[in-house]
Amino acid sequence: MKIYFDMVGCRLNQAEIDALAIDFAQAGAEIVSNPGEADTIIINTCCVTAKASADSRKMIRHYRDAYAGRVISTGCWVSVDFNEAEKISHAAYPNQGKNLIAADLSFNLPKTKLDLTAKPRLGRRSRTRGFVKVQDGCNNSCSFCLTTIARGKSESQSVETIVSRVKQLEDMNVKEIVLTGVQLGSWGKDLRPRSSLSHIVEAILEGTQMPRLRFSSIEPWDIDSKLIELLNHPRICAHLHIPLQSGADAILRGMRRPITTQRYLDMIETIRQVVPEIAITTDIISGFPGETEDLFQESFEFIQKCNFDGGHVFSFSPMDGTTAAELPEQVKPFLIKERTRILISHFAEQEQKAKQAMIGQISQVLFESRSVKNGKSWYSGFTENYFRVVHKSPSNLINKIIPVTIEAVDSNKNLVAALQNSPAPFA
Repeated sequence: MKIYFDMVGCRLNQAEIDALAIDFAQAGAEIVSNPGEADTIIINTCCVTAKASADSRKMIRHYRDAYAGRVISTGCWVSVDFNEAEKISHAAYPNQGKNLIAADLSFNLPKTKLDLTAKPRLGRRSRTRGFVKVQDGCNNSCSFCLTTIARGKSESQSVETIVSRVKQLEDMNVKEIVLTGVQLGSWGKDLRPRSSLSHIVEAILEGTQMPRLRFSSIEPWDIDSKLIELLNHPRICAHLHIPLQSGADAILRGMRRPITTQRYLDMIETIRQVVPEIAITTDIISGFPGETEDLFQESFEFIQKCNFDGGHVFSFSPMDGTTAAELPEQVKPFLIKERTRILISHFAEQEQKAKQAMIGQISQVLFESRSVKNGKSWYSGFTENYFRVVHKSPSNLINKIIPVTIEAVDSNKNLVAALQNSPAPFA
């Protein structure tokens, strides 16, 4: 059996197709990088925005119409619009049925599994880093989000399962893992005895030699003092993505976000006191219902006060099935577009400022990809605080963590680096 994977959406979706690919490969399937070679194409979908849902449908139809392989859809969009997914796919599985895909393909996963020396390559979704799903579902009910419907309540993976997956990736020569989940910071709150994300981080640090650990998006109310202390560990990457969504308390209440702007500001100031070199990025929704011009200005001023190192901006789009879609005072599209433009411009300036401040500093970079320009090999990777670095080299740098000196910011807004003379600790 030859299987090709693709996805729309977040790092959790990446973690899920990574895990499926590993499990299928260990059972003897061939994971291919070209959909034209596949007899089965598996697509993990997303419904976080109306555009993500539309992109999911478009991707399914593309693979169904362009290639001979059987197209199987799964994931969040399939979970909230299963009837439509069944119509446009050869087979569809909601999130709760992902574990049935192998059996329904008449592909039995044997008890004795093949040893893998490298992660399967997933075509355009191939990543050097390993993505590890530690939990699923969400305990919050943000008024703009369908995640609780698509994923259910938060459910933690066991410590043993997570550490085993990290060890497996370590054996495949993976140098960095990204811990991910729908509500990553809720890990352990459903366990008895109750636990917290810091516990699983300590278990990974103690039970493996994985050189770098990174967090995917983490909600502000899930960050506690123990986790902040762990950010100083040399194997934990100095970057947090902490969604704010709005800098106006009235809008946060309408979003049903259990946080205030003051609590958020206090938290990120504490993090920066403990880890001064950390980069903090965020998510903002522009044009949420009820966002008057005054409330937008209040939000924008608070965002400026937070001094983020970058951020993602999402234009509000009503999603059927969410409370926000039915709220009064929907913002006119032209206003949403203008506010989105202002926010994107601000975050671009903040990111550029953060990169300029790194010039002259030494960073550890995990190089992940290679491109050829004018006959020269350029390698690309990320610093600990998640800024992209490029370096021209005749030597193969792929999957090596190497100390570099940041020299400049190029026209593509990438950091340009020179290699340090000292040996790489994890080369």
